[in-house]
Amino acid sequence: MQKIKSKKSLVALLLVAVLGIVGVTIAYFTSTDTFENVFGTKPYSMEVVETFESPDDWTPGTTTDKTVVATNKGDVEAAVRVSYTESWVDANGDPLSLTDSATPTPNRAAIINFASDLSTKWTKSTEGGKDYYYYKTKLAKNASTTSLIESVTFNPAVTITTTDNCVENTTAHTKTCTTTTSGYAGGTYTLTITVETVQYDQYQTAWGTSVAIS
Repeated sequence: MQKIKSKKSLVALLLVAVLGIVGVTIAYFTSTDTFENVFGTKPYSMEVVETFESPDDWTPGTTTDKTVVATNKGDVEAAVRVSYTESWVDANGDPLSLTDSATPTPNRAAIINFASDLSTKWTKSTEGGKDYYYYKTKLAKNASTTSLIESVTFNPAVTITTTDNCVENTTAHTKTCTTTTSGYAGGTYTLTITVETVQYDQYQTAWGTSVAIS
């Protein structure tokens, strides 16, 4: 009898052990932390000043001053590049060529006079068929570029088309001729300057260029 009782006690203990394993609840220590990080940025501000007075009596041989200067007014170092386009239209608004038909060498109707320090201050780079002029030095706060252009001259050698309309009066024995001009005379020349700036450390990526600015 004593031996059988011992077996029953062992079975009971095993059942308790199994039930204890099945019914275990595990608790964890947890913690959640939230960090708010604030990143401040420096102000970026560029000022571009053009000095130019549009003439309404531009005649061959006349030179008109024109300058464009960029100044860094912010705290972020900046890179600068400049490009330009030209166009002529006659008195009727029809497009004209930038050069006349003189032979053997055509004359440019408008001559852009670049700054005397062009080669030391600017780097010319033709990219995608367009000419860009990169200022060689990055601009720190309050630093300025020089002006790429100083003035524009109406070429005195350009060919001006003239037409003579003559009327003869046989009774008075007189002949009156009226000369009119066309083409560049009475036309309009437009020079468009584009100034681009970008933070210095990103200029090669932003503009897709390998030009060195130091």
